[in-house]
Amino acid sequence: MKAAIILFIFITLCLISGQVLCVRVFGCTGGSLMFECMISNQRKTDDQHKGKYFCRDRGCKMAISTDVQRRWVYNGRFALYDDENSRFFTVFIRNLSREDYGEYTCGNNQTWSHIVTLVESKGSRCGKSVIRDGYLGQKTITFRCEYDEKFKTHTKVFYRLNEDPVHVLKSSRSSQSSEEKFSLSDSHNDHFTVTIRDISAADGGVYLCGVERDGSHQSSTHITFIKEIQLNVSGQTSVQVQAYFSKSVFITCKFPQKFKGNKKFIQKDSSQKIFVEEQNQWVHHDKVHMYDDSSEGRLKVFISDLTAADEATYRCGVNIPDHDLFTEIKLTVNQVDHFPALSKAFAIIGESVKLTCSFPEKHDETFTHICKENKEKICESISSSEKKRFEFSAGPAGVFTVSISNVSVRDAGVYWCGAETRDTHLTSVSLTNQHQLTPTMVGREGDSSEIKCRYDENHSTEIKHLCKGKCFTKDAQNIIQSDEAHVNKTKISVKDETELNLFTVTLSDLTAEDAGIYWCAVKEAFNLPIELMIVLKDALFTHEASVGGSVSISCKNVRTQTQRLFCRGDQPNICVRDGVRVSSNTRTNGRFSLTDETSAGVFTVNISNLTEEDSGKYWCAEETSGSFVFTEVHLHVTQETTTSQDEGKSVSSVIVAVSVGLILLAVCLVLMLLKIKYSCKH
Repeated sequence: MKAAIILFIFITLCLISGQVLCVRVFGCTGGSLMFECMISNQRKTDDQHKGKYFCRDRGCKMAISTDVQRRWVYNGRFALYDDENSRFFTVFIRNLSREDYGEYTCGNNQTWSHIVTLVESKGSRCGKSVIRDGYLGQKTITFRCEYDEKFKTHTKVFYRLNEDPVHVLKSSRSSQSSEEKFSLSDSHNDHFTVTIRDISAADGGVYLCGVERDGSHQSSTHITFIKEIQLNVSGQTSVQVQAYFSKSVFITCKFPQKFKGNKKFIQKDSSQKIFVEEQNQWVHHDKVHMYDDSSEGRLKVFISDLTAADEATYRCGVNIPDHDLFTEIKLTVNQVDHFPALSKAFAIIGESVKLTCSFPEKHDETFTHICKENKEKICESISSSEKKRFEFSAGPAGVFTVSISNVSVRDAGVYWCGAETRDTHLTSVSLTNQHQLTPTMVGREGDSSEIKCRYDENHSTEIKHLCKGKCFTKDAQNIIQSDEAHVNKTKISVKDETELNLFTVTLSDLTAEDAGIYWCAVKEAFNLPIELMIVLKDALFTHEASVGGSVSISCKNVRTQTQRLFCRGDQPNICVRDGVRVSSNTRTNGRFSLTDETSAGVFTVNISNLTEEDSGKYWCAEETSGSFVFTEVHLHVTQETTTSQDEGKSVSSVIVAVSVGLILLAVCLVLMLLKIKYSCKH
């Protein structure tokens, strides 16, 4: 009833308004609208094109006006265009809101005006807005524009929003050709589609789907835009990646999620594409390892042992219909001498270990990175559950340190660290430093030691192994298996706690022969090393020496055919890692020297020109294939002091010397007197 009254008032006003025409136009909330404001049927004069305006209500609030022709003028979301050769000017309103509906006036400042009522068009498919992604070189991209049933006989249009601000690209009234840049197809039911061919960078922008409404005495010809489409066009980017001779590089290429099921590929220069046929597992082609991660839509590429032949331009891409989307990678392999080869690190279980990493200073805008080799020797990122134990700290330029806390058997393995560079579509890691980390246990001769091996719950029913040497190799010595708990083995017992996923072996009455590297294994699923170092019992040597002097320390050879070394440190593993002074390979090192006395079964270390700082704990060590046996040595260096007894002896010596001197002097005087007396007589 209320709507009927408003319509009656509107029609009445129009009938009594004389030269003032009344029209209605319909728009979608969230959509856009374009309509023509017709010039009255009076004779065309120059004044008709002066001062064109469009404003809200009769008071002309929120006005937009122009005195120029053939150029759009703007006021926020409103735009106006006057074509001097037509009997109308055009009004365009973008992103309609409910506050926009109501009465407007359009006209010129001289002779005429119209009342325009903007009415909301109700419909479930009105005012939609979407974002689409396209790619350079893509053959086609198709948009779907839905409309309500009441529009199925209306003319459909496809416009582009630009600086004009809009211009028509296609209409359902025009002829259609599959060869054209734009083609429109109307279902005459509930939607029409628009296809754009041969996508280029210029095709990016905002497009509008609309329906054309015919004019009448109450409704002006206008276009209701029912859908807005933002097309983003991405190109094939080119990224420079720096890597180093004999080292490795890890590259992750990112693709839109909608392509996560599509085949990925890598291509070197103009060679044939190498497709990844399987998802979520590593596959390799010569030196290149690839992993298609379907959960994240990424392709991981790992190349190790880099040489000059690996320097090339690669394409890391995804195959999509009629097109390939790829990132171009320009890989440079540099020759750098200061990166160390594989370094060995040892860590007492439960304690911390530090790994030092270096990279060229030109990488200072990058992120620090560490990864761990899997059984296929591919370096994979540390899992999120373990990352909290890895702490990075900055050092001098081009150097950083990674500290691993609470070391366990599972931390054993080879780690790589280096510099990570992040790009929009690609992340690359130039790996420069390789560390072999072996968790270490220290046992004393005669005592017991427990080797704890954790495993994944899916291996709970499998047989676990403890070997001396890597299990399942010809040189490995099988120590015990989890199914041998009932077997009586001297010095060895085993317990498999499946509810804790823990396999424990206890070695009793330890001897020097028990030293070595042990491996926990379940089939070939994992094979983790742990080192057992043995400290000999009742073999502690303490040496006293004076500042400025020297000391000789004899170390007994427990085993034959071993590497001998002498090191300093509170713990044996720290001593071997950071404190070696001399060894069989380096027999002289400043004030330290090492001499083998094979026949006596010892090797001797001599330290000269001692200082008080030389005091501390040292270790005589023997190493065979990573198996260490230690003898503990304590050295005390003190300043030389004079005792009271020595002082008494010195005083007595002085008294004796003085007495002898006085006697001799007395004898001389007597002789002189006798000589004088004799001379006088003669």
